Amino acid sequence: MTPMVKLMALSALALPLTFLSVNHSVSTVASNAVLAAPPLTTSISRNDFGIDVFSYDSQLNLPSTIPTLQTLGMGMQQFPNDNQWSWVSNTFRNGGTGAVSLNDWSHILQATDNSGLFIFNYDENPTFTGGGDAQDATLLTQYIVSHHLPISAIVIGSEEYGPWDFAANMNTSHSAAYYAQSAAQIAQAIHAVDPEMKVGISFSLGMGSYSRNWNQTVLRTDAPYINFVSIHDYPLASNLSNTELLTQIPQYISQAMNYVHEEIAANVPLSLAGHIQTWVTEYNPCGEPGPQSISPVYGAAMVESAMLWRAEGASKLFVWSYDGQAHVATPSWPVATNANAPFGLFALAGDGQSPELPANTLYPSGQALSQLMNAIGQGGVLSTWTNSSFVVGAIKSNVGQSLFLINETARPQSVTVNDQTYEVPGASLLSTTTTAPIFSLSLSQNTEGSTLPKITYHKHTPVIQSPGTVYDGEVVTLQGLHLGSAMKAPAYVQISQNNVNYGGPGDDYHIAISQWTPTSVTFKVPNGYSGPGLANGPATIELATDNGVVSNIAPVMVTPPPQLGVSLSPDSALQPGTILTITGTNLGATQGSGYVLISQNGINYGAPSDWYKIHILQWTNSHVVLVIPNGSSGPALLPGTATLQVTNSTGEQSPLMSLTIRQ
Repeated sequence: MTPMVKLMALSALALPLTFLSVNHSVSTVASNAVLAAPPLTTSISRNDFGIDVFSYDSQLNLPSTIPTLQTLGMGMQQFPNDNQWSWVSNTFRNGGTGAVSLNDWSHILQATDNSGLFIFNYDENPTFTGGGDAQDATLLTQYIVSHHLPISAIVIGSEEYGPWDFAANMNTSHSAAYYAQSAAQIAQAIHAVDPEMKVGISFSLGMGSYSRNWNQTVLRTDAPYINFVSIHDYPLASNLSNTELLTQIPQYISQAMNYVHEEIAANVPLSLAGHIQTWVTEYNPCGEPGPQSISPVYGAAMVESAMLWRAEGASKLFVWSYDGQAHVATPSWPVATNANAPFGLFALAGDGQSPELPANTLYPSGQALSQLMNAIGQGGVLSTWTNSSFVVGAIKSNVGQSLFLINETARPQSVTVNDQTYEVPGASLLSTTTTAPIFSLSLSQNTEGSTLPKITYHKHTPVIQSPGTVYDGEVVTLQGLHLGSAMKAPAYVQISQNNVNYGGPGDDYHIAISQWTPTSVTFKVPNGYSGPGLANGPATIELATDNGVVSNIAPVMVTPPPQLGVSLSPDSALQPGTILTITGTNLGATQGSGYVLISQNGINYGAPSDWYKIHILQWTNSHVVLVIPNGSSGPALLPGTATLQVTNSTGEQSPLMSLTIRQ
């Protein structure tokens, strides 16, 4: 009988929220066991997640704010979330001074080891005399660079497609074409100052003709100049039941990401599309705050959303918001944060104003996301499985392997991971840890004994691991998942360094690929066989499958080729025709494409491109035995000095060694 483990879950009944982490030594099942269904697997890091903060929020100045942000554990923050605020003067258009200046926010970023996403004010310039333009962008970026602010990305405006934004927009036109042309100039101005700064534009998730025209216009105009599209999303109604909330999130996120991918594919050339990421820069599951927003089920909804946005291909997810918007006398929503309603306005932390939690005390949503960030640690791999009633997320990182089990139904369900079964109460999240790789996973039964469908997943995105260090001419095997099974167009491997690309569509220089499987691709690092060799230093690598799906971009470091340590015997003066033994390590079990090069007076013997050959008698991993050229192929060596160098079949070379030739 499979052992049953019952754990306290995150239900809608308990506040404050308590997480139980349970370690299990899970026994390995038979080696031929397989997963109930293949998961969607992607890399994951804390830098994939961020939080929205505000220039007007004085709570950010409290001593307890930085420790709470550190506990929350996300890697990014978006700021200032106010289009009538000047970063230059830290003042608002209608008067007053911001609670948090640009430099104040920079100090918060540094203290929390976060990087910043700054919203460039497209609507108004810093003096409130017109719309933001390329000159304003230049000044902003120069300030960021010269003051070493930890800001790594800039998004051009906020929801510029929406008529609700027009009241503050001081640009001369609200059209998509005008925004697209302005954004192209602004993006180029930013990159002229800092080429590494990520730049994004407003993208609409609306599926009507207006939104589609907006997306088509900005993508076709701005694709060469941007790094990401910025999405704001509050998809669900606040009057849903707990089960409806959890059940609708996976389907919605999948549809949203498919729509984004379709819009990019339809409007951007493939050579550019793979470099445009999707950043969800404002997100909360519900369109309005309600009782669920401060309940444990919202923690389950937040973790479910975070895992699935990332799994479906979003590169970044920013949660709206840290401590909610300001308390107001006449709230925009009936249950907005104010002294008369007990609901935080999309807050992960309380603001201390009754009846909210004390300032910087995490709500269940904040606690759940903190648990997720802790599991991510310094970065790892996320695997997700879904069906119509359950979501399983497994994170393997430097801190171990964590499971996040989300039951979307009202009834308890059991899920079996390897040979361990967990019972998860209805409409809740259970977090636990396991030490063994996941070999099998299935939903077993609910408390009434009815069989539940197996977990299935509907699509795969290629994920590659960094090969670490490589050198020119090295044969490298790139490891990954969902890489496809065929080495045919439009599949490719692309290495990029110093604005030179090898291997991608339209690139002048190609990469020689020798093998392609669903989990590995073997290729030769460029070394001059097509275009210049790579320079020592950082580069990036990515691939696309034979169905055109582009992988993540992985870093790679190019290093000098390692040198083979060898010695010669005899090491005294040699006559042509003498048998010479070269002793070393890692010479290769067979010669393969390896060779010995002897050079004298501008004449070369032994290299593949040389006319004159060297007679190799034996080649092993530790010895190469050869005959000193004696005229059998080309002229015999003359008395005097010559040089010798060994190259093995992977391109590693020995230092040049001196030979003395006698009569």
